[in-house]
Amino acid sequence: MKVFTAADLAEDHLEDATVAVLGYGNQGHAHAQNLRDSGTRVVVGARSSGAAADPARRAGFQVMELSAATAAADVVAVLLPDEIQADIFAREIAPSLRAGAALVFAHGFTVAFNAIRLPEGHDVLLVAPKAQGHFVRSEFVDGRGVPCMLGVALDASGHAQQKALSYASRIGSLRAGAIATSFREEAVTDLFGEQAVLCGGVPELVKAAFETLVARGYAPEVAYIECLQELKIIADLMYEGGLHYMRTHISGTAAWGSFASGSRLVTDETRRALASILDDIETGKFAREWLSETRAGQKNLAARLREESTHQIESAGREARALMQSQTERKKA
Repeated sequence: MKVFTAADLAEDHLEDATVAVLGYGNQGHAHAQNLRDSGTRVVVGARSSGAAADPARRAGFQVMELSAATAAADVVAVLLPDEIQADIFAREIAPSLRAGAALVFAHGFTVAFNAIRLPEGHDVLLVAPKAQGHFVRSEFVDGRGVPCMLGVALDASGHAQQKALSYASRIGSLRAGAIATSFREEAVTDLFGEQAVLCGGVPELVKAAFETLVARGYAPEVAYIECLQELKIIADLMYEGGLHYMRTHISGTAAWGSFASGSRLVTDETRRALASILDDIETGKFAREWLSETRAGQKNLAARLREESTHQIESAGREARALMQSQTERKKA
């Protein structure tokens, strides 16, 4: 694994550049503010009537329509949601690019799965911080940085890697390190991690465990605390030091139980399901289905979210969280 640090930055290619940050959402606000604080000239591309325009103006940025911001920039950071990037790229970004302007993406999705056609004559860079935008910003403000994935899809100038390192440095990521990768590797592993573990596997396991306890007559609020609320304690331990660290910082009972029962959950069938999920991502099947869902108005996604909001774990969670909050308030008093 190659990890770039500040020592690998031979020349800062953003010193006299104007960067257009397209989108002022999760990643956009953090990139724009970190770049500006690093001395970069930044304009924000957003719809004048959209939800992102006012927050960007309040933060002191010049806000321009997407095509105008693109035309004004030497580096264009495409930080719009994955599912709308392709249409906007074809209509407004590609036709407005300055000659030789570099393109930066914070996620490999649209490039890796050929949702957009990359224009010739432009460097195409991946600088993907591995954290939510608010953490990218708070770490930068505190003098630290969030590691990023860094890659090059097209090197028209012969300096694409140094441009990517310059961008990574100015958002703070070289303080922590930039891991060399490709658009495809970043996109596939990111999607797989989300679906198999973080946003798919863990929530489904939590709900199934909650339902198992409640079906046996245990209080929903107790089931919520044991199966969901205490998850943060374990996640924090794993984040701090890994799996072995976590198991050596919990009780012996919990550690023994984790080995006794974990393998009963992750069976050969589970591993086949994981392989199938990865197949769907690698072949582009998931990407095609998600873009099709978006073109249809994301109606199925909205229905699934509505259905989940009525699950018993949600009402139990409100009760459990209220108890914890009242306890915290009593301690403050």
